[in-house]
Amino acid sequence: MTTDTTPEPTRIATPRERRLLRRAHALVGDLTAGTVSTLVMLCYAMSLGTLVFSADLARYADLGVPTALISCVVTAFVIALTSSLRFSIGGPDSNATAFLAGVAAGVASSVRADGGSPQAIVLTVLISIAVCSVVTGVILYAIGSSKRGRSLQFVPYPVVGGFLAGTGYLLLAGAFRVMTGHAIDWQSVIGLANLSWLAWLPAIAVGAVAMLLTRTWRHPAALPITLMLGVVMFYILLSLTGRTIDDARSMGLLLQHAPARSLPIPELHWPTTLTHGEIDWAAIVRHLPETLVVTSVSAITILMNSTAIGAVTGRDIDVNRELRAAGLASLASGLLGGMIGYQSYNRSMLNARSGATTRVAGLFAALVCLALLVSSPGIVSLFPVPVLVGLQIFMGLRLLVDWLFSARRRLDWHEYWLVPLIVVVIAFYGVVAGVVVGVVAACVTFALLYGRISCIRSEFDGRTRASNVERPIEHSERLRASGVQICGTCLQGFLFFGSASALLQRVRERVASIGPAPVRFVVIDFAATEGMDASVSLSFVKLRQTCASLDAVLVLTALPPVSRALLERTGTLDSSVPLFDTLDAGLEWIEARCLLCDHALSEDQAVDLRALLAMHFSASAIDALWKRFTTVDLEPGAALFRRGDQGDALYLVERGRVCVSLPLDNGQSIRLRAFGPGTIVGEMALYTERGRSADVMADRPSRVLVLTREALVALENDEPLTAQQFHRFVVKVMASRLAVADEALRVAAPFRT
Repeated sequence: MTTDTTPEPTRIATPRERRLLRRAHALVGDLTAGTVSTLVMLCYAMSLGTLVFSADLARYADLGVPTALISCVVTAFVIALTSSLRFSIGGPDSNATAFLAGVAAGVASSVRADGGSPQAIVLTVLISIAVCSVVTGVILYAIGSSKRGRSLQFVPYPVVGGFLAGTGYLLLAGAFRVMTGHAIDWQSVIGLANLSWLAWLPAIAVGAVAMLLTRTWRHPAALPITLMLGVVMFYILLSLTGRTIDDARSMGLLLQHAPARSLPIPELHWPTTLTHGEIDWAAIVRHLPETLVVTSVSAITILMNSTAIGAVTGRDIDVNRELRAAGLASLASGLLGGMIGYQSYNRSMLNARSGATTRVAGLFAALVCLALLVSSPGIVSLFPVPVLVGLQIFMGLRLLVDWLFSARRRLDWHEYWLVPLIVVVIAFYGVVAGVVVGVVAACVTFALLYGRISCIRSEFDGRTRASNVERPIEHSERLRASGVQICGTCLQGFLFFGSASALLQRVRERVASIGPAPVRFVVIDFAATEGMDASVSLSFVKLRQTCASLDAVLVLTALPPVSRALLERTGTLDSSVPLFDTLDAGLEWIEARCLLCDHALSEDQAVDLRALLAMHFSASAIDALWKRFTTVDLEPGAALFRRGDQGDALYLVERGRVCVSLPLDNGQSIRLRAFGPGTIVGEMALYTERGRSADVMADRPSRVLVLTREALVALENDEPLTAQQFHRFVVKVMASRLAVADEALRVAAPFRT
């Protein structure tokens, strides 16, 4: 009897089971990240709550911690529900808190000057903190609701990098302050030698392990595992030294105990207090302008935090939604007696790196933090401070390495130098000053670099560029021969003082290099410009004066209405400066004046076609050709032919002018070229035997001579020598057009490279 040992086929999970498995993994990551975020939130509440009640208010520091805790819980809850980033964590921030501490100190001083009691000082300060939160929340929500947040988003990328590097420095400085109790200076650095190794060894170990694991093992569990190892290491070292938990707390190595009964809301009985006149409302009103400063700092920090998160994660951030979320969070926190809170870059990124993928992490952190404060606040006080310090060291070093060292390979030198500059300013003067200096420096750098980009798009003269008016070969040759008398420049970009000065210098150099032939027309085309500032007017006044000294006419074309109004207000434009809507119109006006000065016929006059053709045909050929022509008179607006018509004839313009235009689908048309007296039109369709490609209409009373295909065929059969001369003449006309186009491309090519 044989036994079947064939293994059973592996069961494949169903799509529903795979979805449940992914959700389970995501939930575990969110809960783990939420636990880490809870500890960090508590640490921030302890430090920032103490910061608000500092200096003269230090005796009331026990009220600052619960005020910050309210903000942590409420802000984290609101931000988790409303932010555009699912892993975002909110809470009180050091930037706004630093200014809020100044507001609290100022209010306390005013109440004291008004003779207020200690209880009045405490109540007024707490109310001022709440009012500041409410006002900030309303303003932030209004900015976000009015869709004005996008106007704040044009922050240069190097400024974001400098802000992140500065944040890294502040994290390291905060870690140093927590370990030593002092700010970074030479004396406190020397004092590190007297620091207990229980304070610095776990911190250094946690920071080093976290940096190593996140670089080599990119897993969301890296940070939680590091924190757990740090806690275990701390208590092992504590037991080896023979110290107790109370000893560690007295040494400042454990989080402080903040019992729930210290929360100010039930103790102070806000509604009753507000009606007993114990609050100095005049002091609060006097310090409202400082509240607006806190609001401005909060808006800038939210912008920078959101932009930084977007830059690091590669996600699109809805700044307006973030402002609304921060506004609701601060409003709710203020109504409950808490301080200002909004999105935190450090806590959000730590939450994401700890495994958070949904809003559950933020909600879990807020609920756990609230539950611990209400039910078991003693558990929180068992968490080692050096472990949190190590976490700060890791976050700070990561930001500094990424933006002070790694960014050097990603940024150009003129961008990179802003990063260390902003870090230095932040270190000495704070985040707001660093961001402002960075933005100003970025603007100056941009102006200097943009000033090096030439505002000249192309240069031309009468030999390399002509209007779209087709003229007889002889007239075109005269215009090209006198083309050096035209000095033309096409501008581009936004014009300011530096670029306008360069233009003035360039025009002067070109005029000086032309030689003995005088420049009669200086043409400046603004079609590709995007505006100008007021300083440009001075350069154009000098340019007008230069033209007047040369007895030349300054011609401006395609000047935008805003730029024209600016030049008119500054007195730059006067009757001596002709203005035209397009460069083509300006060149057409110049060519007409050149031909009149050369005693050639203007385009409004009839030409003697027989005399004109005598330079290309023999007398007998002209007689034979003339017998084949028919005459057509056109009124203004009359069509010579339409697009799509059969190409069965060509035309010689004897008087007036006809224009070639291309009809568009929207019912409008684009003028391509105009044909004056002595020119030929419609020959392409006749020779290719295809339909007309455009409309040709008279724009003034005109007379044309018509040569049909039948007449041309008869001429080829009866007078082959005359037909040969006619075909040669058509080739000359087309070659002349092609030569002008080639020369224009040759001159424009260097400006495209």
